[in-house]
Amino acid sequence: MPSSLASVAFSLWRTGVSVFAEQETLAWEACCGNRGDTCLFIDLSVLAPMQIFPRVLSKGSMAGPAAGGFHRLRNPDSFDEVRKSGLFRSSTPCQLLSRFAIVFQDTLEAFLLAGGIRTRFPTMQQVKLASEFLFNASAETDIVDIFIGHSWSAGRWSKFLALCMYFNLDIAVKCACGTWLLVVTVLLGWGGGITILGGSCLALPCLTYLPISCFFLAFLFAHHIMGETPSVWVDRLCIHQTNPDLKAKQVAALPVFVARSRRMLILWDDTYFERLWCNLELATCARFGGAEKVEVLPVWLAPWLLTSILSLLFSVTLFDILERVFPNWGAPWIEGIANYAEVILGEKQLFVAAFRTWMMSCLVQLPTSLPCFLSFRMKLRSHQLLLDQMAAFDVRNAKCTLPADRGPIEQQMRELFKDGDVLEDQEAKATGDVDAGEVRLQRFVDVNYFRDPLQSFNLYVRGTLRDSVIAQIGDELSVPWRTCLIAILPMIFYSSVSVLGCDSGPCETSSELQGFVSVGQYMVTNSVVWVLCIAVASPLTFPITLRMLKFTFSFGDGPLQHVAAFLCCALASICNCLCSSVLGTLFGVVMVEYSVKKLLAFVVMLVVLIMQNVWLFCGHIQRRSRNEISCRCIKRQAVYEAVGGSLQAHDAT
Repeated sequence: MPSSLASVAFSLWRTGVSVFAEQETLAWEACCGNRGDTCLFIDLSVLAPMQIFPRVLSKGSMAGPAAGGFHRLRNPDSFDEVRKSGLFRSSTPCQLLSRFAIVFQDTLEAFLLAGGIRTRFPTMQQVKLASEFLFNASAETDIVDIFIGHSWSAGRWSKFLALCMYFNLDIAVKCACGTWLLVVTVLLGWGGGITILGGSCLALPCLTYLPISCFFLAFLFAHHIMGETPSVWVDRLCIHQTNPDLKAKQVAALPVFVARSRRMLILWDDTYFERLWCNLELATCARFGGAEKVEVLPVWLAPWLLTSILSLLFSVTLFDILERVFPNWGAPWIEGIANYAEVILGEKQLFVAAFRTWMMSCLVQLPTSLPCFLSFRMKLRSHQLLLDQMAAFDVRNAKCTLPADRGPIEQQMRELFKDGDVLEDQEAKATGDVDAGEVRLQRFVDVNYFRDPLQSFNLYVRGTLRDSVIAQIGDELSVPWRTCLIAILPMIFYSSVSVLGCDSGPCETSSELQGFVSVGQYMVTNSVVWVLCIAVASPLTFPITLRMLKFTFSFGDGPLQHVAAFLCCALASICNCLCSSVLGTLFGVVMVEYSVKKLLAFVVMLVVLIMQNVWLFCGHIQRRSRNEISCRCIKRQAVYEAVGGSLQAHDAT
């Protein structure tokens, strides 16, 4: 009976609360952005007097600071008025990435945690305090270094990793290399010679695990210890979230903020160009800074890089374990290769041992084919999607949650591109002087007079900005050589394990077994081989894998193509190891038994690999130059057609 009475009482209480809530509901907008993205509508109905507090009702989108939108955006030239009112503020990378960039998570709990409040049932006062805490953490400024543009549809963790890569990657690489150098110095100095690590189990943990651990620590947390950091503008921290009047003024001044930023960093995901507010930011930056001011950082790039590093770290770990636990584990597979190597290269154990050692590394890389396949497929598809979106860009198709906001935003963009100055300046840079035999157009008729300013912005994104993005990050098949070196950091550090660890054995024994006359010659030869393989052989795996995957998926996206693509990843790794094996073996031959023929064979192999590097890593520069030449004809043809259309329209009127 008591339990029944309690149930009835609770039902009556809940009914009364619901009726009261319908009469008097407060919707607080914990905005995840100021530009048409995800927001939280919090039910602060009269449960507050009873200390029963907000819950998330739904997730929607908003484009402006108020339900009815706003009427007018500020002109980017009106900075003095904005500065006097204290609307322009800046934050720091440390504040932005605090708590693993929790400000990018679009939940009320995350918003409160970012504001320093941890509670399950917050009051409205606590919500306001959290908002005040975040807003006051920013500072008034006249100019910011980086304006961060993003879509709230992208996940918090992808943005966190992307920003860590942007701010911390260089520091992480330096920390890893510095740690490695320090460890080598301490170990060799403490041990009393370069042979002290021969066969030691400390080589791999000290020379590989420790530097890679420092790399990841610096990658994730270096912004906390950086001295002078760039100032950043991001909507959640620099726009007040609970003061409607102040928020409305700041949102209206968004074009001013973009124009007063030295650079614009776009955290691209597949929804960025679909947001009208994002396009307004981009248009403002284009008008007042140009394409060179825009940096595009895809959010998939950091996960792809980290996956590659971890996969290779697993490979070198597996190789080292097998070498120590099962010294002859590869004999059944290597015997045939060894016999073949003896026939071609002679009966010296050096040739067989070198070829065997390098080919064994191929086998331990095969288990990483699956993560490599998944990460490379993601990279290929996401990169292609970015370029395809820009090639087919049309701002009229961008989404705006509140219809009332579309008019002011599009009007602002028309004002920015109404004169066609941006497009003309970029075309002039791309085309330069007229070619021989061409006639320079006389500007008696304004070509842009009859052109829709929004169409001018479309052409800017499809042409100038897209070319700039390709120059920054390449096309879908491009991977910068420097990025490849960072991705193979575990192999770079493991090379010192191989050299100083003397192939997991005493240095004197290893050098004698491989036919060297001294330990010094053995170590120098191994060092040079590793340097050559890391510089000209290992980086080739990445662009070759991408090309093989693209060729495979050009026949479809079915199960058969996926199996073939997976095998392509394994084949690319084997080809890389084969090239490294041949290069290393030939150099060893030259060092031990010098002859002109052997030296010539080594030089030919080295030249072939260098030419492949030039073609795969520098070829996109030549292709872009050829594309610019062809684009000149296309752009001029478009101008001719525009002139003809303008004259016809002028005559018709």
